[in-house]
Amino acid sequence: MLRVMIVDDEEMAVRRLKRLLSEIGGIGSIETFLDPQEGYDYAQAHNVDVAFLDISMPDINGMRLSELLTGMVRGTDIVFVTGSDEYAVRAYAISALDYIVKPVTSERLAVTMEKIRRVRREDEPVPNLEVQLFGGLKIMRSTSEGKQETIRLRSPKTEELFAFLACKGTVAREEVTDTLWQDLAPDNALKNLNSTLYFIRKAVEFDRSGGGITTTGSEIRLESDGLRCDLYEFQRLIKEIRRASGQNASMLEQAEALYTGPLLKGRAYDWASELSRSLERQYLDLLELTAQHHLRHDRPQQALHCYGELLKTDTMREDIHYKMMRLYAELGRKNEAMRQYRELEQLLQRELGTLPDRRLEDVIL
Repeated sequence: MLRVMIVDDEEMAVRRLKRLLSEIGGIGSIETFLDPQEGYDYAQAHNVDVAFLDISMPDINGMRLSELLTGMVRGTDIVFVTGSDEYAVRAYAISALDYIVKPVTSERLAVTMEKIRRVRREDEPVPNLEVQLFGGLKIMRSTSEGKQETIRLRSPKTEELFAFLACKGTVAREEVTDTLWQDLAPDNALKNLNSTLYFIRKAVEFDRSGGGITTTGSEIRLESDGLRCDLYEFQRLIKEIRRASGQNASMLEQAEALYTGPLLKGRAYDWASELSRSLERQYLDLLELTAQHHLRHDRPQQALHCYGELLKTDTMREDIHYKMMRLYAELGRKNEAMRQYRELEQLLQRELGTLPDRRLEDVIL
């Protein structure tokens, strides 16, 4: 989680930026200072990942403060937030990560946060444990030679418990036993839980991998340190895409690539069905949003790809069939438009005993 500091002598600007950063998520702490000297004193005693600095401040301006911060060799990234772009060239000359002109918007801030995370991912060591939940369940560990090896768990119940913890993060012991061992007496269910946790720890070698399962009297938590999970990254990206109103092409493409199939495909876990449906809806919305983005930038072929992927999951979307027909027709590909119409026609006859809206024929004629 990022540790952030905001230094700006305008209280309203500080409040606004802190609120926007809090809404984006993925930030562990946000410290704010109206006095640049106080901000510098704090940074001397605490690790700060990212400092958002106003440039025009009394006594110590943002440029000088950035030099002081970077001189401490703590790896602090600098983002300037100012009312004018007159300092932009100088800001980049001193290796600022980004430069935002006020008033700060959530869309612009999302771009900055993605840049921060991209840079920090490049600097971070490769996680020791990688968990894939989309398209099935796969757990991989980095070897000392830098290769990936697949971890095999002891039994189907051991796999289910690991998947449950991975999806839930932190969960009450009672919820685990009520869900996975609902047919057993409480004492027996608790014994099964403890032994299954032991087998997970042994197989995954959490002490070596840098992560772990933390247990208290009432809760169990799968720690995310040293762990990379496609579900967590997908959820983070979806949140940021919403904040950016779907305007960040890089995040759209990253999120689409992460969804490689339904959550825990091939495992009929009742407890995962609602989450799986929710993620599938988010994925379909993402495809449609990405297609719209491509169309706005005159990339019809990429939009067709998104619509095609959407129909693989939700074949009954008559509106998407229509959009594909229209795109094919606009591109002069009449045969493909006709083929799309026939495909929809056969689908509706087979599934519903109906025919497509007659108005769709106007598109292909």
